[in-house]
Amino acid sequence: MFGQQQCRDQRKCMPFRDCSEYQSYVDKPSKSWPQHVKNEVKGLFCGMEQGRTEKIYKFCCIPETMIRADVWNPKPPGGKSGRDLLDLDTCGKQSTQRIAHGRKADVFEFPWMALLGDINGKFQCGGSLIAESFVLTAAHCSRVTEFVRVGETDLSMLIDCNYSQGEEDCAEPYQDIQVARFIKHQHYSPGKKKNDIALVKLARPAQLNDNVRPICLPLPEMIEKIPLKMVVSGWGHTEDRNEISKDLRYAILPVVGPKECQLAISQLQDAYTLDESQFCAGGTGDRMDNCRGDSGGPLQYFGHKGMVIHGVVSWGLNTCGTDSAPGVYTKVSHYLGWIIDNLK
Repeated sequence: MFGQQQCRDQRKCMPFRDCSEYQSYVDKPSKSWPQHVKNEVKGLFCGMEQGRTEKIYKFCCIPETMIRADVWNPKPPGGKSGRDLLDLDTCGKQSTQRIAHGRKADVFEFPWMALLGDINGKFQCGGSLIAESFVLTAAHCSRVTEFVRVGETDLSMLIDCNYSQGEEDCAEPYQDIQVARFIKHQHYSPGKKKNDIALVKLARPAQLNDNVRPICLPLPEMIEKIPLKMVVSGWGHTEDRNEISKDLRYAILPVVGPKECQLAISQLQDAYTLDESQFCAGGTGDRMDNCRGDSGGPLQYFGHKGMVIHGVVSWGLNTCGTDSAPGVYTKVSHYLGWIIDNLK
């Protein structure tokens, strides 16, 4: 049996049947689960007890009742809870067709994408709009964040448009919004590269439109079956030039199991170990990967109602598609309680 652990980040040690993150697997034999799910569940084992007829194995999980009842974030007197600030009806919706092939994103395709700008007006990180006044990003982006841009696709254009058969479909102008507060996870460790997650509170709410819309958080009601491949998007450095791309781009990446990822990373950099709050994607033979400048951006998939953010780009080995090394992502579901607590 795998080793047990103490639960952290408001997770509770409970029977697997009560794990909100894995409800779609509760009634399925473990042999049929994707390998990355098997590995994740093993890493969350926290104990065992003897039931009336069988042993009950327990895991560190986010209880659905805590999410739905706002135990993480009770309503302040006369105010709104964190969950009340989330748009669960229109989050993750796109005005264009779903992604099929290609690298350059169309206008309206990723309306939750955000750029984090520094004091000199340069963009160093990405992020994801999750509510009108909040962007989810990586904690290590704090030193370069003075303002946030939403509603952007092509950095070289003042107005972004799609063109088809002589007709144009243009988005509203991008919005640059000052930062009111940068909220790093309290246990962020740049040395160990752990808990690399943060919220950016905007000085004013973003004006929502077809090209400015929040992505869905991985709440139980948003999740179907978690896929083996997901989409990373951003303006990061490309493999053929040492500068940020003017175009919003995307790639479809396979999720990599923790053992395989740890082995690949250790061969190039043995100073870091992964834990249950992290996962890997990319680094396959086609060399698609996230690159520098994509930090803080989303790894996402199509959920029950729309696009769901599964990971935040955290770190890699600066190979940027030149070596088969996966990128490391912060697992958003691991920090749902912390995120909702800080939406205020």
